[in-house]
Amino acid sequence: MKNNRDIALRTWWVFALFAVLAVAVFVRILYVQIAQADRWKEYAVKIEQRIQDITPARGQIYSTDGSLLATSVPIYNLYWDSKAEGLKQAYLDAELDSLCMGLSRILGAQSTAYYKREFLEARRLGKRYHSVHKKLSFTQMKELIKLPLMRRGANKSGFIFRQEEIRKKPFNQLASRTIGIDRETARVGLEDAYNDELAGQVGKQMMERIAGNVWKPASNEFIVVPREGIDIVSTIDIHLQDVAHTALERQLKQHNAAWGTVILMEVETGYIRAVSNLQRDETSGNYYETYNYAIGESVEPGSTFKLASIMALLDEGFVSLTDSIDRGQGVTEFYGRKMHDSDADEITESVLSVADVFAKSSNVGTALLVHKHFRQNPQLFLDKLHAFGLNEALGIRLKGEKAPRIYKKVGEKNWSGLSLTQMSIGYEVLQTPLQTLAFYNAIANGGELLQPQFVEAYRRNGQTVERTAPVVLNPRVCKQSTIDAVRIMMERTCRPGGTADYIFEKVPYKVAGKTGTARIAYPGGYYPNRYRASFVGYFPAEAPKYSCLVVVNDTKSGVYYGSSVAAPVFRELANKIYATVPEMSDYQQGQLAEEAKLPTSRNGLREHLERVYAGLGISLEQNAEGNWVKTSTSERSVALTDLTVSEGHVPDVRGMGLRDALQLLENSGLHVRVTGNGTVRRQSIEPGTAVSRGREIRIELS
Repeated sequence: MKNNRDIALRTWWVFALFAVLAVAVFVRILYVQIAQADRWKEYAVKIEQRIQDITPARGQIYSTDGSLLATSVPIYNLYWDSKAEGLKQAYLDAELDSLCMGLSRILGAQSTAYYKREFLEARRLGKRYHSVHKKLSFTQMKELIKLPLMRRGANKSGFIFRQEEIRKKPFNQLASRTIGIDRETARVGLEDAYNDELAGQVGKQMMERIAGNVWKPASNEFIVVPREGIDIVSTIDIHLQDVAHTALERQLKQHNAAWGTVILMEVETGYIRAVSNLQRDETSGNYYETYNYAIGESVEPGSTFKLASIMALLDEGFVSLTDSIDRGQGVTEFYGRKMHDSDADEITESVLSVADVFAKSSNVGTALLVHKHFRQNPQLFLDKLHAFGLNEALGIRLKGEKAPRIYKKVGEKNWSGLSLTQMSIGYEVLQTPLQTLAFYNAIANGGELLQPQFVEAYRRNGQTVERTAPVVLNPRVCKQSTIDAVRIMMERTCRPGGTADYIFEKVPYKVAGKTGTARIAYPGGYYPNRYRASFVGYFPAEAPKYSCLVVVNDTKSGVYYGSSVAAPVFRELANKIYATVPEMSDYQQGQLAEEAKLPTSRNGLREHLERVYAGLGISLEQNAEGNWVKTSTSERSVALTDLTVSEGHVPDVRGMGLRDALQLLENSGLHVRVTGNGTVRRQSIEPGTAVSRGREIRIELS
């Protein structure tokens, strides 16, 4: 009995012990979950680890001359951890006011009092990741880390800089749509087409989260080492791009056009040396690169398609250039619908040779020739167009190319009795401007259809690792005899009697090309008095180096012919190339100089100017003794006079190029900020003002 009582007593003691332990555990759990919740949450955050992607540096995009077209620029976001481990109240009490004054001075966004209120409130609330300022430049970041408190480092100050990269285009609108946009979704242009090369290889690294929701590497080792993106060298020549953009914009503004595009291609390689796409903003009236019309706008080409029509006739042996057709008074009728020539009201010769039908861009003559020889077998006409490759997309790497549209079979949907003659003059067919240019380029290089190229090389660490080769889509689009014949008639377009004769009559080189004027369509018909003007061709005609196409859409000036609206852009670009590319000509002081007078020059270093003018064979009137000079250009001479540069005073850099202006200003002890491209138009500090070393001066280039 006694043993039973002892056993029972011991059992109760054990039970009581376990009960006490259970209560203690329960109390401890409550204490941890409630009283120490913040502490353990923070500890959990501290030890949290995970594998994260490490984004490599994105490759840069260059022009063919080495100018940067797209580059990644670092920006910094600033945050504050008000409960950082090393942040002591004594630091805040002693240095917060000075810190806030510095922030206000450097950022200029808010007052000293504003920043102080923000920091005190963040401290009161215990914020771990308070946003102070976003999108700081590298220069601002370097200035900020010198401020009181912040210079103590992240652990003792709580300040954290998070670096990001943004994509910049140093030349702004120049070729902007072709260069494209780099973004996570809906990339466009070269940024999209060559993203695999530019993006590089994403790395992997074990990261751990610390206070303030900040992730840092758990070690210096990578699971996958990031590999920076490769640089690409585009085919764009930034100097020619500037000329193309400016000339096109000038014509669009003059004629108040809706949009326009210009494309310059190197005949031998298919490299695109310039491409500009400008669209009018209806609100401001200004023009911007918002859509790539060159590759994405599939339209009825109009008269530029007559090249294919005459080629089909020549290639089948139906006609020669000397054969003739009677167009009457420039008006005819097919299946009850009238067709007119643009010069119908002033025709003096009704009988035209085949070459003149093309050179004068006769709708009636072209349609009558095609109708006469293909009406019994219109399928043969379609087959010839397909054999030329006009039904195939170019397959360029840039996204957005619209496929051309040419009937495959007679009698398919929308085919009618009018289709044959309408197609002959560029209607009921669709092509993009780039597809039209590629076809004309094939004529320029002897019949080889090349794929247009936008990238010519790949670089890594400044070294070329690969060059692109021309891509041949069709080694021979037609017979050689056809090529020889159409090159003759294309030259006649730009000679006396052709539609573009007055545009090219004074240039010192030969041009071969075709004007185009097409009505603008809407579903079911055509708008009255709304046209699309174009010119496409190559130069120099006897040994083609460049082909070029210009399209100007929907002018409001009352002028809409391709010769008047589009051809001048072609001429300006060709003149620039002829004057600046040595191998184009040994021409020195002939027609081009006579038309443009003498070349004007920027102010600058005398030795540089003397060397340039000596190379051009132009004598100078020397009225200068110093190193820095002004230039004055008259019709027959260029005079140099001294530009006064006084030590300790702000120099006059207006009229200078950027390199000379920077040399003068920085040597004077000024900090220079630059906007724009070209020649210095304005400077923010008047010339002759006493220099304060380190003072900022802004110069505007135009």
